[in-house]
Amino acid sequence: MSVVNELLRVKGIGPKAAERLNKAGINSIEQLANARPEELAFVKGIGIVSAKKIKENAQYILNFERGLTIVLDKIRENFSKSCPKCGSDLKERYIIIDPTRRLHVSQCTVCKFYLPV
Repeated sequence: MSVVNELLRVKGIGPKAAERLNKAGINSIEQLANARPEELAFVKGIGIVSAKKIKENAQYILNFERGLTIVLDKIRENFSKSCPKCGSDLKERYIIIDPTRRLHVSQCTVCKFYLPV
């Protein structure tokens, strides 16, 4: 994802504002979230009120993505311990696809359901 496209994810930033922020040295949502509104207001087309809202929106995205990462990590951790289908133990093994390819999986010891590792 290009720098400008990443900044476009923040509510209140359009293509021109994203380009101007990029030229001002702000290249990520994290930099937006950590910037002071006064710094953002120096960019042409962004006032102090908009700068405060943009900062809030960037902080919201970062917090949301951190929370989502925690949830996904917990799901991944639980799936790696027990079978999502029947709840039995998983065992790591290789499944032979053809003479030159093998697939590394976690396979259920009861129902034979498998998940790629």
